[in-house]
Amino acid sequence: MTWLRLRITASEMPSPLFVEDISNLLVIAGVETFTVEDFSDLEETLSGGGIFYDYIDDELIASEGNIPVLYAYFGTDEEGDATYAETVRALTAMRNSEGGYASLVWSQDTVRDEDWENNWRQYFKPFPVGDTLTVKPTWEELPEELAKNRHIIEIDPSSSFGTGSHATTKLCLEKLEKVIRGGEHVLDMGCGSGILTIAAMKLGAGDAVAVDIDSVAARIAAENMEQNDLGSDVVKVLDGDILADKSLYEAVGEGYDIICANIVAGIIIMMSDMFYEKLKVGGYLIASGIISEREEEVKKALISSGFTVIESEVLDDWSVILLKKEK
Repeated sequence: MTWLRLRITASEMPSPLFVEDISNLLVIAGVETFTVEDFSDLEETLSGGGIFYDYIDDELIASEGNIPVLYAYFGTDEEGDATYAETVRALTAMRNSEGGYASLVWSQDTVRDEDWENNWRQYFKPFPVGDTLTVKPTWEELPEELAKNRHIIEIDPSSSFGTGSHATTKLCLEKLEKVIRGGEHVLDMGCGSGILTIAAMKLGAGDAVAVDIDSVAARIAAENMEQNDLGSDVVKVLDGDILADKSLYEAVGEGYDIICANIVAGIIIMMSDMFYEKLKVGGYLIASGIISEREEEVKKALISSGFTVIESEVLDDWSVILLKKEK
């Protein structure tokens, strides 16, 4: 389906209530779908000392203070045309009023559903990782040269993190190759698409538990397990906040040979003691999702919990740390 998209912003910062006023205007005009890009939300996240900022693109951080932008979407049928006309009429009246919106501007273009949902797929192709793994999108054919003597990970990340192409995931996959010898009990904390769990099982792990705080990610991970012929008898997928939910904490269990934590630095630090508790003596923790500037901070926390650092590696400004529970 094709949609008419109206981009609404201002040539200079208007009222502090800009987003609220325009949102109300759109609702009153009958617009059912619109989105907001407001960099003040990002500024609030960063200034609040949040721990989820490591994956924020540098360009977005540099854009702090920019004027918010709203995108309104209209069907290309008679009803959509009428709603669009009413919206433009209301915007024009607002700009011509004495309410401080003389700098209000808007423009239009068209987008298609597939532009939102599927354009990224054309860039996701099969590729090798490490010495023995190949990541294959479920919708792509596998070239013969990428299939020979390799474990194939079939993946459809959908809206969850984990195509294998990001440096953090590549680093984890390579470390899994290094530590799996066969039969291991594996915990994938913050599993996203489930790619690390699938890799671990393909490499010879005995069973695994995959956990994500996002129920949608957990559902997608479960679907990817099924795509790779991994049933619930060998892989358990759970969702929830393990630090806040005691029943989930207990359901995850302990005695793991390997824990993968491809999350972000702050969360790894918060979970440091938990990782140590849930690993058996001699077990390995693969910690990634760590922007390189925070590597030493994460190491310090993990060492404080009792871990021994085996090695660390950096790729594209992202770090992975391989640690061991030795006692």
